[in-house]
Amino acid sequence: MHSRTMSSGFTTGVRSLAALAKTCSTSRVLNLNAIDKNALRSEEKLHTPFFQDRLLNCAIITKHRPRPNEIECFHENVPVATKIIFPIDNLDLRVGGRSVFVNQIGYLNALCDFLGKDPIALDADLTVLELLNELPSLDPFLVREQLKRHNFAPSDDYFAITPSDTARLEKFAYNEIRDLVTLAFQSGAEAGGELVRRMSNAILATNADHRLAPLQMTLGLEGEQFQRGIYSWKGFLYYKWQFQETKPELYKVVAQMQSMKIRGRIDPTAGYMIGTVRGSIKARVQEAIERTGDILSLYDDGLAGLTKKGNAAEFRKFLLEAPGLFIELGNAMGMISHIVSYWRYQFRPNQSEVTNVEEFLDLLKDFDLGLSPREVR
Repeated sequence: MHSRTMSSGFTTGVRSLAALAKTCSTSRVLNLNAIDKNALRSEEKLHTPFFQDRLLNCAIITKHRPRPNEIECFHENVPVATKIIFPIDNLDLRVGGRSVFVNQIGYLNALCDFLGKDPIALDADLTVLELLNELPSLDPFLVREQLKRHNFAPSDDYFAITPSDTARLEKFAYNEIRDLVTLAFQSGAEAGGELVRRMSNAILATNADHRLAPLQMTLGLEGEQFQRGIYSWKGFLYYKWQFQETKPELYKVVAQMQSMKIRGRIDPTAGYMIGTVRGSIKARVQEAIERTGDILSLYDDGLAGLTKKGNAAEFRKFLLEAPGLFIELGNAMGMISHIVSYWRYQFRPNQSEVTNVEEFLDLLKDFDLGLSPREVR
Protein backbone atom coordinates (compact mmCIF):
# COMPACT_ATOMS: atom_id res chain seq x y z
CA MET A 1 0.00 0.00 0.00
CA HIS A 2 1.45 3.37 -1.01
CA SER A 3 0.92 5.76 1.88
CA ARG A 4 1.13 8.85 -0.33
CA THR A 5 -1.49 7.73 -2.83
CA MET A 6 -3.63 5.45 -0.72
CA SER A 7 -4.62 7.17 2.52
CA SER A 8 -5.97 5.64 5.71
CA GLY A 9 -9.29 6.60 7.26
CA PHE A 10 -12.10 8.79 5.99
CA THR A 11 -12.24 12.50 5.25
CA THR A 12 -13.04 13.52 8.81
CA GLY A 13 -11.93 10.39 10.67
CA VAL A 14 -13.25 6.97 11.62
CA ARG A 15 -16.36 8.48 13.25
CA SER A 16 -17.55 9.83 9.90
CA LEU A 17 -16.92 6.52 8.16
CA ALA A 18 -18.94 4.69 10.82
CA ALA A 19 -21.73 7.27 10.44
CA LEU A 20 -22.06 6.25 6.78
CA ALA A 21 -23.26 2.86 7.96
CA LYS A 22 -26.55 4.54 8.85
CA THR A 23 -27.34 5.48 5.25
CA CYS A 24 -27.16 4.05 1.75
CA SER A 25 -26.81 6.97 -0.61
CA THR A 26 -27.17 10.73 -0.83
CA SER A 27 -26.31 13.10 -3.65
CA ARG A 28 -22.70 13.00 -2.41
CA VAL A 29 -22.50 9.40 -1.21
CA LEU A 30 -22.95 6.13 -3.10
CA ASN A 31 -22.72 3.52 -0.34
CA LEU A 32 -22.23 0.24 -2.18
CA ASN A 33 -21.12 -1.30 1.11
CA ALA A 34 -24.55 -0.80 2.69
CA ILE A 35 -26.37 -2.00 -0.42
CA ASP A 36 -24.23 -5.14 -0.49
CA LYS A 37 -24.94 -5.85 3.19
CA ASN A 38 -28.68 -5.32 2.66
CA ALA A 39 -28.57 -7.86 -0.17
CA LEU A 40 -26.76 -10.37 2.05
CA ARG A 41 -29.32 -9.91 4.84
CA SER A 42 -32.19 -10.54 2.45
CA GLU A 43 -30.33 -13.53 0.99
CA GLU A 44 -30.78 -12.08 -2.47
CA LYS A 45 -27.91 -11.89 -4.93
CA LEU A 46 -27.77 -8.63 -6.89
CA HIS A 47 -28.33 -9.60 -10.50
CA THR A 48 -25.96 -7.11 -12.12
CA PRO A 49 -23.23 -5.64 -9.89
CA PHE A 50 -22.22 -2.00 -10.02
CA PHE A 51 -18.55 -2.97 -10.36
CA GLN A 52 -17.14 -6.28 -11.53
CA ASP A 53 -14.43 -6.30 -8.87
CA ARG A 54 -15.70 -7.58 -5.52
CA LEU A 55 -13.78 -5.06 -3.38
CA LEU A 56 -14.90 -2.13 -5.54
CA ASN A 57 -18.46 -3.36 -5.33
CA CYS A 58 -18.30 -3.07 -1.53
CA ALA A 59 -16.67 0.37 -1.53
CA ILE A 60 -18.15 3.74 -0.60
CA ILE A 61 -17.96 6.38 -3.34
CA THR A 62 -18.21 10.04 -2.34
CA LYS A 63 -18.08 13.45 -3.95
CA HIS A 64 -15.59 15.25 -1.73
CA ARG A 65 -14.20 18.77 -1.47
CA PRO A 66 -10.42 18.27 -1.14
CA ARG A 67 -9.00 19.58 2.13
CA PRO A 68 -5.91 21.83 2.08
CA ASN A 69 -3.66 18.86 2.81
CA GLU A 70 -5.26 16.89 -0.06
CA ILE A 71 -4.88 19.49 -2.81
CA GLU A 72 -1.31 18.37 -3.47
CA CYS A 73 -2.66 14.94 -4.47
CA PHE A 74 -3.67 16.40 -7.85
CA HIS A 75 -1.80 17.92 -10.78
CA GLU A 76 -4.54 20.52 -11.28
CA ASN A 77 -7.29 22.28 -9.36
CA VAL A 78 -10.13 19.87 -8.54
CA PRO A 79 -13.03 21.68 -6.81
CA VAL A 80 -14.91 18.44 -6.14
CA ALA A 81 -13.17 15.08 -6.29
CA THR A 82 -14.50 11.52 -6.48
CA LYS A 83 -13.22 9.48 -3.56
CA ILE A 84 -13.22 5.69 -3.29
CA ILE A 85 -13.26 4.40 0.29
CA PHE A 86 -12.45 0.77 1.05
CA PRO A 87 -13.59 -0.25 4.55
CA ILE A 88 -11.05 -2.41 6.35
CA ASP A 89 -13.93 -4.51 7.67
CA ASN A 90 -17.04 -4.43 5.46
CA LEU A 91 -19.20 -5.52 8.38
CA ASP A 92 -17.87 -2.95 10.87
CA LEU A 93 -17.09 0.51 9.50
CA ARG A 94 -15.89 1.64 12.92
CA VAL A 95 -12.58 -0.08 12.14
CA GLY A 96 -11.90 2.58 9.50
CA GLY A 97 -10.87 2.37 5.87
CA ARG A 98 -8.44 3.28 3.13
CA SER A 99 -9.16 5.66 0.31
CA VAL A 100 -7.97 7.00 -3.02
CA PHE A 101 -9.19 9.83 -5.25
CA VAL A 102 -10.05 9.15 -8.88
CA ASN A 103 -7.28 10.66 -11.02
CA GLN A 104 -5.07 11.72 -8.13
CA ILE A 105 -1.32 11.42 -8.65
CA GLY A 106 -0.49 7.70 -8.78
CA TYR A 107 -4.18 6.76 -8.77
CA LEU A 108 -4.06 3.90 -11.28
CA ASN A 109 -1.02 2.19 -9.73
CA ALA A 110 -2.41 2.56 -6.20
CA LEU A 111 -5.82 1.16 -7.19
CA CYS A 112 -4.41 -1.76 -9.16
CA ASP A 113 -1.96 -2.62 -6.38
CA PHE A 114 -4.71 -2.54 -3.77
CA LEU A 115 -7.11 -4.67 -5.83
CA GLY A 116 -4.34 -6.99 -7.04
CA LYS A 117 -5.31 -6.64 -10.70
CA ASP A 118 -3.84 -5.00 -13.79
CA PRO A 119 -5.59 -2.18 -15.72
CA ILE A 120 -6.76 -4.54 -18.46
CA ALA A 121 -8.64 -6.72 -15.97
CA LEU A 122 -10.18 -3.59 -14.44
CA ASP A 123 -11.00 -1.90 -17.76
CA ALA A 124 -14.81 -1.86 -17.36
CA ASP A 125 -14.65 -0.78 -13.72
CA LEU A 126 -12.16 2.00 -14.50
CA THR A 127 -14.56 3.28 -17.17
CA VAL A 128 -17.43 3.36 -14.66
CA LEU A 129 -15.23 5.29 -12.21
CA GLU A 130 -14.41 7.85 -14.92
CA LEU A 131 -18.11 8.22 -15.73
CA LEU A 132 -18.88 8.85 -12.05
CA ASN A 133 -16.02 11.34 -11.91
CA GLU A 134 -17.55 13.31 -14.79
CA LEU A 135 -20.75 13.90 -12.82
CA PRO A 136 -21.12 16.88 -10.48
CA SER A 137 -23.07 14.79 -7.95
CA LEU A 138 -24.09 11.21 -7.24
CA ASP A 139 -27.84 11.70 -7.46
CA PRO A 140 -29.26 8.25 -8.30
CA PHE A 141 -31.22 9.51 -11.32
CA LEU A 142 -28.16 11.12 -12.91
CA VAL A 143 -25.84 8.22 -12.11
CA ARG A 144 -28.25 5.75 -13.68
CA GLU A 145 -28.69 7.87 -16.80
CA GLN A 146 -24.93 8.48 -17.15
CA LEU A 147 -24.20 4.76 -16.99
CA LYS A 148 -27.04 3.82 -19.35
CA ARG A 149 -25.77 6.29 -21.94
CA HIS A 150 -22.53 4.30 -21.99
CA ASN A 151 -24.17 0.87 -21.94
CA PHE A 152 -23.72 0.06 -18.26
CA ALA A 153 -26.86 -1.09 -16.48
CA PRO A 154 -26.37 -2.17 -12.84
CA SER A 155 -29.38 -3.57 -10.99
CA ASP A 156 -31.99 -1.13 -9.73
CA ASP A 157 -30.97 -2.05 -6.16
CA TYR A 158 -28.19 0.52 -6.50
CA PHE A 159 -30.52 3.42 -7.24
CA ALA A 160 -32.81 4.80 -4.56
CA ILE A 161 -35.44 6.01 -7.02
CA THR A 162 -38.98 5.29 -5.87
CA PRO A 163 -41.97 5.01 -8.23
CA SER A 164 -43.44 8.11 -6.58
CA ASP A 165 -40.21 10.05 -7.29
CA THR A 166 -40.37 8.97 -10.94
CA ALA A 167 -44.04 9.93 -11.20
CA ARG A 168 -43.45 13.39 -9.70
CA LEU A 169 -40.47 14.00 -11.98
CA GLU A 170 -42.47 12.94 -15.04
CA LYS A 171 -45.33 15.25 -14.06
CA PHE A 172 -42.87 18.10 -13.52
CA ALA A 173 -41.22 17.49 -16.92
CA TYR A 174 -44.65 17.39 -18.58
CA ASN A 175 -45.54 20.84 -17.24
CA GLU A 176 -42.09 22.23 -18.08
CA ILE A 177 -42.10 21.33 -21.75
CA ARG A 178 -45.81 21.56 -22.60
CA ASP A 179 -45.57 24.93 -24.37
CA LEU A 180 -42.34 23.96 -26.12
CA VAL A 181 -43.75 20.74 -27.55
CA THR A 182 -46.91 22.50 -28.68
CA LEU A 183 -44.77 25.07 -30.50
CA ALA A 184 -42.28 22.64 -32.04
CA PHE A 185 -44.83 20.04 -33.11
CA GLN A 186 -47.65 22.51 -33.88
CA SER A 187 -50.19 20.19 -32.27
CA GLY A 188 -53.78 20.98 -31.52
CA ALA A 189 -54.75 21.52 -27.89
CA GLU A 190 -56.73 18.29 -27.65
CA ALA A 191 -54.06 16.07 -29.18
CA GLY A 192 -51.33 17.95 -27.38
CA GLY A 193 -51.69 16.27 -23.98
CA GLU A 194 -50.71 12.79 -25.12
CA LEU A 195 -48.04 14.21 -27.43
CA VAL A 196 -46.51 16.23 -24.61
CA ARG A 197 -46.48 13.13 -22.42
CA ARG A 198 -44.68 11.12 -25.10
CA MET A 199 -42.18 13.88 -25.73
CA SER A 200 -41.46 14.50 -22.05
CA ASN A 201 -40.85 10.77 -21.65
CA ALA A 202 -38.56 10.88 -24.69
CA ILE A 203 -36.55 13.72 -23.18
CA LEU A 204 -36.24 11.80 -19.90
CA ALA A 205 -35.23 8.65 -21.81
CA THR A 206 -31.60 7.58 -21.92
CA ASN A 207 -30.83 9.06 -25.34
CA ALA A 208 -32.57 11.56 -27.59
CA ASP A 209 -34.13 9.62 -30.47
CA HIS A 210 -36.16 10.16 -33.63
CA ARG A 211 -39.21 11.23 -31.62
CA LEU A 212 -37.44 14.53 -30.92
CA ALA A 213 -36.52 15.23 -34.55
CA PRO A 214 -39.01 18.15 -34.92
CA LEU A 215 -37.56 19.71 -31.76
CA GLN A 216 -34.04 19.27 -33.11
CA MET A 217 -35.10 20.96 -36.35
CA THR A 218 -36.72 23.84 -34.45
CA LEU A 219 -33.49 24.44 -32.52
CA GLY A 220 -31.18 23.90 -35.48
CA LEU A 221 -28.69 21.69 -33.62
CA GLU A 222 -26.47 18.98 -35.09
CA GLY A 223 -26.64 15.39 -33.83
CA GLU A 224 -23.91 15.38 -31.15
CA GLN A 225 -24.71 18.95 -30.08
CA PHE A 226 -28.35 17.98 -29.71
CA GLN A 227 -27.52 14.82 -27.76
CA ARG A 228 -25.30 16.71 -25.30
CA GLY A 229 -27.82 19.52 -25.00
CA ILE A 230 -30.73 17.16 -24.30
CA TYR A 231 -28.71 15.29 -21.67
CA SER A 232 -27.81 18.55 -19.91
CA TRP A 233 -31.39 19.76 -20.27
CA LYS A 234 -32.52 16.56 -18.59
CA GLY A 235 -30.08 17.37 -15.79
CA PHE A 236 -31.55 20.87 -15.48
CA LEU A 237 -35.06 19.44 -15.33
CA TYR A 238 -33.99 17.02 -12.62
CA TYR A 239 -32.17 19.65 -10.57
CA LYS A 240 -35.00 22.18 -10.91
CA TRP A 241 -37.49 19.55 -9.71
CA GLN A 242 -35.13 18.55 -6.91
CA PHE A 243 -34.57 22.20 -5.93
CA GLN A 244 -38.29 22.85 -5.63
CA GLU A 245 -38.79 19.70 -3.55
CA THR A 246 -35.69 20.17 -1.37
CA LYS A 247 -35.69 23.89 -0.58
CA PRO A 248 -38.55 23.87 1.99
CA GLU A 249 -36.95 20.91 3.79
CA LEU A 250 -33.54 22.61 3.66
CA TYR A 251 -34.87 25.61 5.56
CA LYS A 252 -36.28 23.26 8.22
CA VAL A 253 -32.95 21.46 8.53
CA VAL A 254 -30.99 24.70 8.88
CA ALA A 255 -33.43 25.94 11.53
CA GLN A 256 -33.07 22.70 13.48
CA MET A 257 -29.30 22.85 13.08
CA GLN A 258 -29.20 26.38 14.50
CA SER A 259 -31.38 25.53 17.51
CA MET A 260 -29.80 22.17 18.39
CA LYS A 261 -28.57 22.19 22.00
CA ILE A 262 -25.60 20.32 23.42
CA ARG A 263 -26.47 18.09 26.36
CA GLY A 264 -23.99 18.24 29.26
CA ARG A 265 -20.86 20.29 29.76
CA ILE A 266 -19.05 21.64 26.72
CA ASP A 267 -15.58 23.03 26.27
CA PRO A 268 -15.77 26.82 25.63
CA THR A 269 -13.58 26.50 22.53
CA ALA A 270 -15.82 23.80 21.06
CA GLY A 271 -18.88 25.86 21.92
CA TYR A 272 -17.43 28.89 20.15
CA MET A 273 -16.53 26.78 17.09
CA ILE A 274 -20.03 25.30 16.87
CA GLY A 275 -21.59 28.76 17.00
CA THR A 276 -19.20 30.10 14.36
CA VAL A 277 -19.66 27.20 11.96
CA ARG A 278 -23.44 27.22 12.36
CA GLY A 279 -23.50 30.91 11.44
CA SER A 280 -21.30 30.24 8.42
CA ILE A 281 -23.52 27.36 7.24
CA LYS A 282 -26.65 29.51 7.49
CA ALA A 283 -25.08 32.25 5.35
CA ARG A 284 -23.61 29.83 2.83
CA VAL A 285 -26.83 27.89 2.45
CA GLN A 286 -28.59 31.12 1.52
CA GLU A 287 -25.82 31.93 -0.98
CA ALA A 288 -26.13 28.44 -2.50
CA ILE A 289 -29.90 28.83 -2.82
CA GLU A 290 -29.51 32.20 -4.54
CA ARG A 291 -26.78 30.93 -6.89
CA THR A 292 -28.81 27.86 -7.78
CA GLY A 293 -31.81 30.08 -8.49
CA ASP A 294 -29.66 32.31 -10.72
CA ILE A 295 -28.45 29.35 -12.81
CA LEU A 296 -31.95 27.91 -13.13
CA SER A 297 -33.22 31.32 -14.24
CA LEU A 298 -30.91 31.09 -17.28
CA TYR A 299 -32.78 27.96 -18.28
CA ASP A 300 -36.17 29.58 -17.56
CA ASP A 301 -35.27 32.66 -19.60
CA GLY A 302 -34.05 30.59 -22.53
CA LEU A 303 -37.15 28.42 -22.55
CA ALA A 304 -39.44 31.44 -22.21
CA GLY A 305 -37.64 33.14 -25.09
CA LEU A 306 -38.59 30.25 -27.33
CA THR A 307 -42.11 29.50 -26.10
CA LYS A 308 -43.29 33.07 -25.44
CA LYS A 309 -41.35 35.03 -28.06
CA GLY A 310 -40.74 32.34 -30.66
CA ASN A 311 -37.01 33.06 -30.45
CA ALA A 312 -35.31 29.69 -30.93
CA ALA A 313 -31.86 31.29 -30.73
CA GLU A 314 -32.21 31.94 -26.98
CA PHE A 315 -32.97 28.35 -26.07
CA ARG A 316 -30.43 27.06 -28.58
CA LYS A 317 -27.80 29.22 -26.87
CA PHE A 318 -28.83 27.80 -23.51
CA LEU A 319 -28.52 24.19 -24.74
CA LEU A 320 -25.03 24.89 -26.12
CA GLU A 321 -23.95 26.38 -22.79
CA ALA A 322 -25.87 23.89 -20.67
CA PRO A 323 -23.11 21.25 -20.25
CA GLY A 324 -20.87 23.75 -18.42
CA LEU A 325 -23.72 25.20 -16.38
CA PHE A 326 -24.87 21.69 -15.54
CA ILE A 327 -21.61 21.01 -13.67
CA GLU A 328 -21.88 24.21 -11.63
CA LEU A 329 -25.54 23.58 -10.88
CA GLY A 330 -24.81 20.00 -9.91
CA ASN A 331 -22.07 21.03 -7.48
CA ALA A 332 -24.45 23.39 -5.69
CA MET A 333 -27.48 21.10 -5.73
CA GLY A 334 -25.39 18.08 -4.76
CA MET A 335 -24.37 19.73 -1.49
CA ILE A 336 -27.83 21.16 -0.78
CA SER A 337 -29.45 17.76 -1.25
CA HIS A 338 -26.70 16.00 0.71
CA ILE A 339 -27.18 18.27 3.72
CA VAL A 340 -30.90 17.53 3.85
CA SER A 341 -30.71 13.78 3.33
CA TYR A 342 -27.65 13.19 5.52
CA TRP A 343 -29.02 15.34 8.35
CA ARG A 344 -32.33 13.48 8.24
CA TYR A 345 -30.51 10.15 8.51
CA GLN A 346 -28.63 11.37 11.58
CA PHE A 347 -31.33 13.29 13.47
CA ARG A 348 -35.05 12.89 14.09
CA PRO A 349 -37.24 15.83 12.94
CA ASN A 350 -38.19 16.64 16.54
CA GLN A 351 -34.70 16.08 18.02
CA SER A 352 -33.46 19.13 19.93
CA GLU A 353 -30.27 17.89 21.64
CA VAL A 354 -27.01 16.15 20.77
CA THR A 355 -24.67 14.41 23.17
CA ASN A 356 -21.51 13.86 21.10
CA VAL A 357 -19.94 17.29 20.62
CA GLU A 358 -17.04 16.09 18.48
CA GLU A 359 -19.24 14.25 15.99
CA PHE A 360 -21.64 17.17 15.77
CA LEU A 361 -18.80 19.64 15.13
CA ASP A 362 -17.25 17.31 12.54
CA LEU A 363 -20.58 17.14 10.72
CA LEU A 364 -20.99 20.93 10.76
CA LYS A 365 -17.44 21.45 9.47
CA ASP A 366 -18.05 18.99 6.65
CA PHE A 367 -21.23 20.82 5.60
CA ASP A 368 -19.48 24.19 5.85
CA LEU A 369 -16.54 23.05 3.73
CA GLY A 370 -18.85 21.55 1.11
CA LEU A 371 -20.68 24.87 0.81
CA SER A 372 -17.53 27.02 0.72
CA PRO A 373 -16.55 28.86 -2.48
CA ARG A 374 -14.28 26.90 -4.79
CA GLU A 375 -10.65 27.98 -4.72
CA VAL A 376 -8.78 28.43 -7.99
CA ARG A 377 -5.04 27.90 -8.02
